[in-house]
Amino acid sequence: MTEAEFDVWNAYSIGEYAKDKTQALGIDKAHALKLSAESYQSLLPIGRSTVDNHFFTIVRNDENVGWVWFALKTEWGVTSAFVYDVEIKPDFRRQGIAATAMVLMESEARACGAEKVALHVFGRNEGALDLYTKVGYHITDYSMAKSLT
Repeated sequence: MTEAEFDVWNAYSIGEYAKDKTQALGIDKAHALKLSAESYQSLLPIGRSTVDNHFFTIVRNDENVGWVWFALKTEWGVTSAFVYDVEIKPDFRRQGIAATAMVLMESEARACGAEKVALHVFGRNEGALDLYTKVGYHITDYSMAKSLT
């Protein structure tokens, strides 16, 4: 991913994450956008150059059709690639691109020293859940909530 591609992806991804937060947390769009921007700033304090973060543009037939971002983390003696974002543009979904991108991302992660790949998916994102299950991921824990209002 080039710096220019990073800038486009970053703005888009912050907005998409805010939409997920609005749904998952039941908060207004402005608050969700603020939280999303703060999360990205915290995770990527020097943008694309932030150490141990890897960004890829998914290209098909010379066209940008999506993005992948993972970060390497070592905990308990195990190095993992944590996938923060896999995004396929709407016009290109349901064509097998995301599954292929996941397999290629795993090869990159392995080459970087990762022993496993981990990710988070919002419970309402059935498409992502189906994709991750299809390419061999399994649930490791659940987070649950109940609104009291």
